[in-house]
Amino acid sequence: MKKVLPCIFVILSLPVWGQQQYSLGDIIMKAYAGSSSYRLAKIQQELSRNQYLSYTSELKPQISFYGNAPVFNKEYFEVRQPDGSIKYQSISQNNANIGLGLSQKLPFSGGDISLNTEINRFDDFKSGTSQYAGTPVYLRLSQPLFAVNALKWRKRIEPLKLQESGKTYALELENIALRSVQLFFDVLDAEINIDIARTNLRNATLNIELERKRIILGTTTEDKLLQLELQTLRNEQELKKAQSNRQIAQMNLRIFLGLKDEKELPLSPPEQVPQLNVDISSAFGYAKKSRPEFIAFQRKIREARRDVAVAKAEKYQVNLVASYGLNNTSDELGKLYDAPNDQQRLNVGFHIPIVDWGRRNARYNTAKAIEKLVATTNELDEAAIYQEIATLVRNIELLRSNIALAKKADSVGQRRFAISNSLYQIGKLSITELYLAQTERDNGRRTYISALRDFWSSYYTLRKLTLYDFEAGEPLSREL
Repeated sequence: MKKVLPCIFVILSLPVWGQQQYSLGDIIMKAYAGSSSYRLAKIQQELSRNQYLSYTSELKPQISFYGNAPVFNKEYFEVRQPDGSIKYQSISQNNANIGLGLSQKLPFSGGDISLNTEINRFDDFKSGTSQYAGTPVYLRLSQPLFAVNALKWRKRIEPLKLQESGKTYALELENIALRSVQLFFDVLDAEINIDIARTNLRNATLNIELERKRIILGTTTEDKLLQLELQTLRNEQELKKAQSNRQIAQMNLRIFLGLKDEKELPLSPPEQVPQLNVDISSAFGYAKKSRPEFIAFQRKIREARRDVAVAKAEKYQVNLVASYGLNNTSDELGKLYDAPNDQQRLNVGFHIPIVDWGRRNARYNTAKAIEKLVATTNELDEAAIYQEIATLVRNIELLRSNIALAKKADSVGQRRFAISNSLYQIGKLSITELYLAQTERDNGRRTYISALRDFWSSYYTLRKLTLYDFEAGEPLSREL
């Protein structure tokens, strides 16, 4: 037994990990590089960028080549005769057309203007003739009158969507960082519990050997020995539970980081904490500049105002279509462009409801009510963000000071237990008092890690709420 005990002590004292250890910053950077949450944020960022590029491309001139492949038609159709009777005649014909167009949307008016050229061919196989009809050039304008200019509203809204997306991407990165903090300290909690259980098991084993010698000498009772043996069993259970928790915490961390191997990550607690000097008004100012919600507030208001304008314009619809060009017909393709004739078209379509039983007014009033609701909701959301930031700013320095106090309490608790353990071994302290000192020491160690967790969670929550790096003194927002 004397040879076995030193071996047990050596095994229990061995470090769990190798020399290389990862800090909290290292884990966050790994999360940025490999986590599925980061890849999802990148995909969403790319989607928003492409949506904006799609919008901007619609404002540029569009060139299109269009037409119909030869359409062959052979059938009988009815022809009404002068006397009212019907005679069926057979046809065997072919039609084809091609065209080239240059079109441009008009952002200032919401209309469309296009410049086109077209050629049509008609073949009558029964008579063996062919004809060409062409429009060498014609200019066409389509313009809604008294309607909402959708392009104007998109010009006001789409850039906000792009800005919002860039800030949302930065926010997602801070969410990843905050999740990394939580998983990081889950592992550290398990590590501390393992270390505590190992230390308690080692001390209990030593004290058991001491009590056995005292029983032989008749200076103690078997009751104390049984208490120590029960404590050893509890320590062994706690060690196994802590080791299981560590495996689960390590697995959760590796999965989040996107690591495929089963190798556990050795972690080192963040001993140094930043010295922050943050006031509430500055923090809220950073949030207003960088948080996507404040861009969303503007976007929602503009969308609501657009919907009001659309509902108001539904009272009547008038659309103007006008075109001017040159056209011609010929039996030969080359003669289409000889002295073409004018082609002019003008069409004004309108739709004016006379009786709709108040439907248009109801839609307009609904849109106005939604506009007021959006404005009020924006104010409430802004107040909630301010309150959350104010609470964190007020608490962050307290949490920082708690770390120093918890570290000192941890040191005092360890020294007190060492003294209590020595006094117990020389018979000047009861086993109950020893367990009390041990409990206070263990709680002190757990409280210190808990204080670190609270501070870093709050710190990264504050970064998330403001999208501002208080250590570097610069915003975290990423514009697309």
